[in-house]
Amino acid sequence: MQDLPDLDKNSLGKPDPWARFRGLVWWQLLLSIAPILLLPVGGAIGGGIGAAGVFANLSLARKPFGKPLKLLAMLGVVVASYLGYFLVVGLFLNLVQG
Repeated sequence: MQDLPDLDKNSLGKPDPWARFRGLVWWQLLLSIAPILLLPVGGAIGGGIGAAGVFANLSLARKPFGKPLKLLAMLGVVVASYLGYFLVVGLFLNLVQG
């Protein structure tokens, strides 16, 4: 039996930062990176929430669900990321402004 190459390493043996994105369908890639678009809008708060959303969607993209369920779950993560960001920022502004 043939040994499969380790996709987490590049040709120099270093970790491949893009290995998690390889092999995904275009809509899975789009939904996976959608939460990180909070980074330029929300700075550290948006980046943290967006990164959590990206990792959640990458995990969901690899699960053996059917296409409609996977699509709905990934859309849910994107919506939850944006709603979570606005909730955290709203609470923070309410706390600061009194």
